[in-house]
Amino acid sequence: MDDVRDVQPVSPELLDLVPKTLAEAEALADSIEKAVQQETAGGVANLSVIVHGDRVWLHGSCSSYYCKQLAQHAAMTGPTGLNLTNCIEVD
Repeated sequence: MDDVRDVQPVSPELLDLVPKTLAEAEALADSIEKAVQQETAGGVANLSVIVHGDRVWLHGSCSSYYCKQLAQHAAMTGPTGLNLTNCIEVD
């Protein structure tokens, strides 16, 4: 369990970027998913994007590290300041 002393404060600027409702989180995830699919020309199989608070996770698989990198860059075109974790596996 994390010690509350280890929790980093969230800046006011970041709070403006964080989705405040489930609908906002789903809309952000959809827009990131579309950007990734477009940038990679559909190269990420079983793509899923999860948005929770100030965190974004990419999941799926692709055939090259270049495709994985393209996916990450496409996802980063969304709101800056969100923490992105790229869990896409390279086959």
